[in-house]
Amino acid sequence: MTMFQTESGRGLMLGLILAGALVASISAAADGDAEWTGDIALSVSAQSGTTDSFSGAVDAKTDRASEKDHVTVRLKADYGTSEKTGDDGANTTQDSQTLTADWKYIVRERFFWGSRSEVSRDGTQDRKLRVAADTGPGYRVWQSDVDGNEHFDVRGGVGYRLEIVDVPTGTPESGTDDHHFVDLVAGFEYKNMFFDDNLDFTHTGSVRAPANGFSDFIVNSEALVGVPFSESWSFRAGVSVEYINGAPDGINKVTTKTSVGLGYKF
Repeated sequence: MTMFQTESGRGLMLGLILAGALVASISAAADGDAEWTGDIALSVSAQSGTTDSFSGAVDAKTDRASEKDHVTVRLKADYGTSEKTGDDGANTTQDSQTLTADWKYIVRERFFWGSRSEVSRDGTQDRKLRVAADTGPGYRVWQSDVDGNEHFDVRGGVGYRLEIVDVPTGTPESGTDDHHFVDLVAGFEYKNMFFDDNLDFTHTGSVRAPANGFSDFIVNSEALVGVPFSESWSFRAGVSVEYINGAPDGINKVTTKTSVGLGYKF
């Protein structure tokens, strides 16, 4: 067994344990009356002609909330190809999967404790595996008088991260590159309804920086818009951006993803 296989296997196992631990803890702590709710969004696009292309994305999320606890488990995956007439084969333009679990515990009034874990990969960015977990205090800066789901939260904390990247050949750092980090983390979450509750807007963001080297920071930002046209169905659009300041040579520092599709709440 190679070193990469050992590290990736351990990293994947650790990530699944972390995500499972968050879900188990909230399931045990939540009130008996709390129920799981969720939604799923799908988007597909295709083109034929001189260039044949296809892309599809799924974004599935489930939540459970009680008076003191709130857990969210989310799976995002996308895949896309593009092929021009005369090419030997299709080029992969999208290929990523991300599983996250978030737990928020209300300590007192506006103060809470938040924890998050992530297991992900991105084939087009040559990231074979990322396993991350962090925990720390947070504060609800603003909350709607009508609905607590409309709010602005900020939080900080410390965490662990494993990154395994396949650096392209022909670069000084070519080969499989794996790193372990102790991160300092800061993030926010803003949710609001506009136009008489006809537009649901969510914006989240985070910054992760290794405690021993702030130059290798990662910035994530995601904005989602939902326009409901029935009790369960809605039009969904989103854009997410990730910036990796310490990305190896040959790998783009910025990754931008957009999606337009239908969402269903259950």
